[in-house]
Amino acid sequence: MKTRHHILYGLMAPLIAVLTLACTSEIELDQPYYEPKIVVDGYIETGQFAHVYLTWSSPFLTQYDSASIRATFINNATLTLTTATGDSEVMTLFRNNAFFPPFVYRTTRLKGEEGGTYTLTVNYKGKQVTATTTLPAVPTLGDLIMEPVSDTTGYLLAEVQAAATQPTYLFIQTKSQLANDNYHPSRIPVMLLEPSDPPLMKRLSVFRSPATNLRLLDTLSTFYDEWPFQLFALEDTVMVKIGAIDETSFDILKSLFVDQAIRNNPFAFNTAGIVTNIQGGIGRWTGIATAPARLYIGHP
Repeated sequence: MKTRHHILYGLMAPLIAVLTLACTSEIELDQPYYEPKIVVDGYIETGQFAHVYLTWSSPFLTQYDSASIRATFINNATLTLTTATGDSEVMTLFRNNAFFPPFVYRTTRLKGEEGGTYTLTVNYKGKQVTATTTLPAVPTLGDLIMEPVSDTTGYLLAEVQAAATQPTYLFIQTKSQLANDNYHPSRIPVMLLEPSDPPLMKRLSVFRSPATNLRLLDTLSTFYDEWPFQLFALEDTVMVKIGAIDETSFDILKSLFVDQAIRNNPFAFNTAGIVTNIQGGIGRWTGIATAPARLYIGHP
């Protein structure tokens, strides 16, 4: 089963605490009352339909198994997408067993447009959550370049033009043929380009996606197991999507991936927390002004 790298689903699961116990003592932890919140993992890209995944948040001491995970899915909510012009559409729930979670709400008519503003409203069991995002100008891209570092490996670099008068916030996704995966956020997916006068092409490093948080559900090895995340195989074929996001989306996505990196380091702590733009819930609703994907075609 393929697994999709959902930005929020794995991050909402509690951390596993490793407790060192004395031989003759026992520690019992009582879970205080916890009211679950609606978790939104949603985005809309230029020229694409909106996608939203809904789950319930879980208390820290939840025991996770297949039944408890399924219980977090929200599959019968009413989601409405509204544009700045007042056009709206009730989103439709689809099932796709190629991804996990396998349920996604999508629009079937409204697509993202450059410069547009989109408000998402979720109604479920008397609760309502809302969020608004924007799609900035699509970034101007140059070439996608592979710089060999050996006979078989190399660094992948993407050229992006900086704006002249304002910061450019970027979100980078990759898709590798050898890894046999779908589009995922890259290892370092958010970047900030400061204004450049005159606008200049910047070369940005593109990193491979980390292993999914749900790896135990699919124990098959991949081509890039044990590879440094900054290297690609020269024989790989890689597609790279680079999109511009607004400052709010940048802050949200940066906080999510910083938290993910910290959770992989037992000596680090996240004191800043995860940013959200969901009113009445938690999560993210992000607009991504995506430029046409760039393609690197490898050679044996």
